[in-house]
Amino acid sequence: MKKRLMIALMLALCCLAACAAGQTLPGVEVFSPGLVRLCEKTGDGEQVQMQATMTAANIAYARDLSVLSSMLSGTTFEYAGWGGFAQGGDRLSIVKNDETLLALGLDRSGTDAALTLNGQAFAVDLSGAQYALGTADALAGTSILERVPLASVCAWIEGLSVGDRLPCGFAVTQAFAVERTMSDDGTRLTRIDISGSIAREGEEPWVIAGYLRQPAGRSPKDTFELTAVQSEDNTLELSYSSLRQSEITRKDKAGTASVDTTLKAAGKLDGSKVTSRLTVYLRNAWTADGESLNEKITVSATLGHTDSRPGLRMQRLNDISAKLHFVLGLTTQEAGDAVIGVSDDATLSIVLDGNTFLDCAADMTLSVGGQPAQESTEPAGTIAPQEALEAAVQDAVVALARGLYPTLSESAKNKAESGL
Repeated sequence: MKKRLMIALMLALCCLAACAAGQTLPGVEVFSPGLVRLCEKTGDGEQVQMQATMTAANIAYARDLSVLSSMLSGTTFEYAGWGGFAQGGDRLSIVKNDETLLALGLDRSGTDAALTLNGQAFAVDLSGAQYALGTADALAGTSILERVPLASVCAWIEGLSVGDRLPCGFAVTQAFAVERTMSDDGTRLTRIDISGSIAREGEEPWVIAGYLRQPAGRSPKDTFELTAVQSEDNTLELSYSSLRQSEITRKDKAGTASVDTTLKAAGKLDGSKVTSRLTVYLRNAWTADGESLNEKITVSATLGHTDSRPGLRMQRLNDISAKLHFVLGLTTQEAGDAVIGVSDDATLSIVLDGNTFLDCAADMTLSVGGQPAQESTEPAGTIAPQEALEAAVQDAVVALARGLYPTLSESAKNKAESGL
């Protein structure tokens, strides 16, 4: 009897140890297991619900934002979505004082969609967005903060054919040649050298050449060096580096994962000098107990961009600087079917030629899972022709303004009535 009890106890301890060892923790290989789990849930079509509030100190050089601030005070943006980008549904509402001021919905099925605006439905053709929808579905379930395997990048590049569409209006004009370099033991792809060309319709092609490198190790640093040449007056050099590190302060209990990334571009456009530098610092301070994982992810990004082309001077686009900072907190359980809750506090500022163009902040709470995914349904009533959509949008804006006006402070009402 005692032997059986000892065997049962040992088995139980082994199971507990296996469970603890099986918990995925942040590190070099996976920066945020919680975000990976969350993205997998959204990729599987589980329902997403979000509430957000916003504040604004500066927008588009406006001298007085007191009326806008009064509008935003107490206003909540509520979103629900399910399914994929090419097959699913979305709902967005603007709510203030428990009153819905704007209700917008989109039900998608391939390139056909029905847009609902304050209860009125319109047929929408998404064929022009087919590439974007396909790309979005391909990325569904992928966390943007994770390291993309070089083998996956290589497979995508080698899969491009002449005529394939790319972002920003480009298309492949010469298929890319790829030269692979494997690790010493032949088990892992460490570097690829590529060459090919892309172009916009009616323009001369850009010849792309360079390398991408992804080493192994405890603190791996991914890099790439690429050149893009269209003519003597249109050349760009791109360089990228991303260093991943991990520090454990308590084994299997607490630590910090970090990613330091820099992307630089320099060259000429229409003969004028262009330079850009983007830096992104990621920090994930985490704690774990074998059952739950608590993550506090801090993202700090800065962008500096100069473009000396004369035509941009009047638009204040010769010198651009931007800063983004947000802190995201989430807790995930080892049970994969549990709801994932996320809180986010973000600030964004943009300065154009020394003048503050945008300075705003947002607080957000988000949950994924916990409910069966909704099914997109045909909107009730007759679907109106697309030509009537413009008038419906104007009516919705008027209805939104009428709903917001009674909620404004007296000083904001006076300013609004005086033409601010």
